[in-house]
Amino acid sequence: MPNNRILLLVNSVYQLLTAVHMKCTLLQEAAIDLLVSDITPALKGYIPRLRGTGLFERVLFANVNDLNRSYPLTKLDALNEAFADSRRIFQWVLSDDLDVYDAVYFANFDLFTRMLANWYYAQLCEFVWFEDGFSSYVIDYLKEDRAAVNRHREGRRIQDKVRRVLLYEPRLAMRGDGLLNCPLPKISRKDTAFRSLLNGIFDYHKPEDPADFIFLEQSFRAEGIQSNDLALMKECQETVGPGRFVVKPHPRNPENLPLQMGLTRRYDGDAPWELFLLNEGAADKTVLTVCSNGALTASLVFGMDMNTVMLYRLFDGKVLWKEDEILKRYLQTFQRQFAGKNYYVPQTVYELQHILRYLGGQHGEQSH
Repeated sequence: MPNNRILLLVNSVYQLLTAVHMKCTLLQEAAIDLLVSDITPALKGYIPRLRGTGLFERVLFANVNDLNRSYPLTKLDALNEAFADSRRIFQWVLSDDLDVYDAVYFANFDLFTRMLANWYYAQLCEFVWFEDGFSSYVIDYLKEDRAAVNRHREGRRIQDKVRRVLLYEPRLAMRGDGLLNCPLPKISRKDTAFRSLLNGIFDYHKPEDPADFIFLEQSFRAEGIQSNDLALMKECQETVGPGRFVVKPHPRNPENLPLQMGLTRRYDGDAPWELFLLNEGAADKTVLTVCSNGALTASLVFGMDMNTVMLYRLFDGKVLWKEDEILKRYLQTFQRQFAGKNYYVPQTVYELQHILRYLGGQHGEQSH
């Protein structure tokens, strides 16, 4: 039985797609205030269309970036100040006042979410964690020695409020935090009404010139992670031919470096990758990435078997500073138990070239 009055937090387009999906399935009868933040700048532009759907009681906005800049999670003095001044801060960052809620659904353990857990600590308000890609499967965000905020009196209170996690594939979870892993329903590609709803929210348009090989960029530059992902993009582009290759930029990276470097033409559209799959399907397409969970969602979210090339074995550096080995185990488990016959993990650049040519990416063929 769903909670009656819910606050639903959204920081990314993937989270927004999942939030709408939950409202139409698990939370169909609940009265929901949707709260979108500026962590992904494009989200603010969706607010008028979200309000127009009538799905939510209210659609609120939060300037979370300003909050994070002013009160870093790593500084105890800043945390003390933030929690002591929560009422003023909420008035500062929120577009409207919060209500009393039976539950708060969230995807990230950021300062704002932790402040909400402290704000509602004495109330019967459950905090429910929902999927945000592979991090929800591999990172124990509540581990005391992972971050100083987990040892802060108010910052750690979210540990007492959260009991379960909603995941598209609970059997893949390997965080080790003791939380209950619960299933999110798969999204059916046959549900045309749901697809139309999402298309309206995201103002989706069919790409004019879709590429056969689509590289999903990750947020390495936004997070200050040194990597060779640009070199891997270059290798893929040179193997399959520029006309058949495109990089889908990550919305949190500060600039579109692959485009500036001539590694891709401009990607058409800013809708979630999952919405592209929902509309266009996976036939004759190959997705490439270092280890973006977007490359796995065809299987995890839709049950599709798509041509997928994962490049993490060719990647220099760590994707996750503390959980990199768990991430590798997660990817290996997916490959062993959930991947279809069209899933590839090259061990060498030569093997990558061979795989791309096998999948139809011979340079000079069908180029625009």
